[in-house]
Amino acid sequence: MQPSNTVIIFSDEHNRDVAGCYGDEVAITPNLDRLAQRGTVFSRAYTNSPVCVPARASFATGRYPHQIGAWDSVSPHDGSVKGWGAQLLAEGHEVVSIGKLHFRSSADDNGFSQEILPMHVHKGVGWLSSLLRDPPAPLEASKDLARDIGAGETVYTRYDRDVTQRACDWLAQAATQEHDKPWVLYVGLVAPHFPLVAPEAFFHLYDDRAIPPPRQYAEGERPRHPVLDALRLASDYDEGFDAEKVRIARQAYYGLCTFMDDNLGKIIKALADIGQSETTRVVYSSDHGDNIGHRGLWGKSVMYEDSVAVPLIVAGPDVPAGTVSRTPVSLVDLHPTILDFAGAARRPEDANLPGSSLMEVIQDPNENRPVFSEYHDWSAITGMFMLRKGDWKIVRYPGYPSQLFNMKNDPHERVDLGASPDHLGIRAEMEAALAKVVDVDAVNAQAFADQAVKIEQHGGRAAILRAEDLGYTRPPN
Repeated sequence: MQPSNTVIIFSDEHNRDVAGCYGDEVAITPNLDRLAQRGTVFSRAYTNSPVCVPARASFATGRYPHQIGAWDSVSPHDGSVKGWGAQLLAEGHEVVSIGKLHFRSSADDNGFSQEILPMHVHKGVGWLSSLLRDPPAPLEASKDLARDIGAGETVYTRYDRDVTQRACDWLAQAATQEHDKPWVLYVGLVAPHFPLVAPEAFFHLYDDRAIPPPRQYAEGERPRHPVLDALRLASDYDEGFDAEKVRIARQAYYGLCTFMDDNLGKIIKALADIGQSETTRVVYSSDHGDNIGHRGLWGKSVMYEDSVAVPLIVAGPDVPAGTVSRTPVSLVDLHPTILDFAGAARRPEDANLPGSSLMEVIQDPNENRPVFSEYHDWSAITGMFMLRKGDWKIVRYPGYPSQLFNMKNDPHERVDLGASPDHLGIRAEMEAALAKVVDVDAVNAQAFADQAVKIEQHGGRAAILRAEDLGYTRPPN
């Protein structure tokens, strides 16, 4: 495989299913669909944690959150664990970031030669309330979700427009300069992250399109589990919604997906304008998904597919065109992939990293390949540990019942088989496979212990509760 330049476009909170190339007949995503036609779509891609900060730390380092202590929204990547960016810089590549990173600070060595319009965690610390899990702190900002929906502009949509323009400008400039080695451009977009307010033109694209209602939304249809019940109680995003607001919110989410797709299209067009679309590899993915009302849930933070699955498309030289890979993959696989694309050496110290290059995955398909995700953030009274392997998916909650789903027969996870006497064998098999990845009890205890230390460092629970309660991170300026 010949080394090439790489453009990575990373959105925020994109539900994998809301894209034409993933089978949604309502979603208007022509640019993603065209990218899929000339590349490979990964139909079973997952985040390594269904919340922004830990997911992005995994993406940056190629490691699971528990391997680097990236438990929550107060443990951002700070450059101390070196990932693909640092290695490429050390080997003489130009590695540029434009847009949302959600790391600690640009003062850290994050693995970029330049950070343009970077968006990092609030004040270099993050959201302190995410530490308060025993018991969870009520999230007052969750009530804002139903109030802030519809058509219009937000600080996020304006930020994404700026990020997109700066990415196009950078590509135009890069075409005029000599580069000794392939460069990597990372572009971080915020859409379709809430608030669920889409620019007018994109919102109204869906006025006459029949967006389906959320699944299992009625109170009697919602799944019950003690860990999920506690999460709902502490962060009830559904409070304030009625049928009409649900419709508007979902229309806005679809509009934001199309807005994001439009920005992605502008970046890809900029590649074509400089004559490098055929020689540059493009990676599109997202940090995690969004529940968008399914099961009465909004946002992320659970292990259902809507939250933990992500879209992932790769296109460019040597990437099979118009194909779908059913091998399960996750964000940690992007670490070796980006290095391979740039032609970087494989370091001996990386031999035990959990990821594999997506090119190797394409060439050696394995639908039984296990992929892993974990969650230790706000409103979780215990850790959540997910393993997908073949047709099965298990979610372990230390101290509480496990969930088990047959993803072939039940892709929308309506039937929890965790307590089924007929499935004790497969549950034991999946628990054993998960145990090869992580000791869930030990890691769960370590997460709580580390968070307890941070709580004291920030003045204790009472002090944190008095601090600013952020609904979402503000963009720069």
